[in-house]
Amino acid sequence: MESLDELAARAAGGDKAAFANIYETLIGKVYKYLFWNLGCVEDAEDLAEEVFLRCMVNIRSYDPKRGSFRSWAFRIAHNILMDHHRNRKRRAEEPLKDEPENGSISTAESVEKKERAHALHGALNRLNSAQRQVITMKYFAEMSNAETALALGRSEGAVNAIQHRALRRMGKNLEERGWLS
Repeated sequence: MESLDELAARAAGGDKAAFANIYETLIGKVYKYLFWNLGCVEDAEDLAEEVFLRCMVNIRSYDPKRGSFRSWAFRIAHNILMDHHRNRKRRAEEPLKDEPENGSISTAESVEKKERAHALHGALNRLNSAQRQVITMKYFAEMSNAETALALGRSEGAVNAIQHRALRRMGKNLEERGWLS
């Protein structure tokens, strides 16, 4: 299988199938990153599509010498997310809306899953912006420290330190809410 960087080179040359492969590879991780930062399925879906539209329009500007395609795409996602937050500052906060459910999950499991998601989202919301970005990129988008650092324009050491503080803060918050013992 081709790497994302190889697919990006082909897509920059006009290969639509290569861009479709990029989309299929990254859409789930981009969506998770956005959902856990926004707490809203519809907004996450809309912004994820905006990320890939910008990737497609600007793919010729991608330079593999400056980092991986994945980091480049997540930098675009980060910028779109920050723009979205700036534009919504005047509006009231929306509560976390549920992710689409899997029909095979029992009611009890579904309730527990929703409670865990709400507790986790609450803990994420208590983090500062940098901490929330690092945690969502690392754990929901499954990015490495190097990729996260490139996407956020920080050093790997800074990402490590931010991650450590964020996890400690989230753990304390979850423990106060009775989720950890």
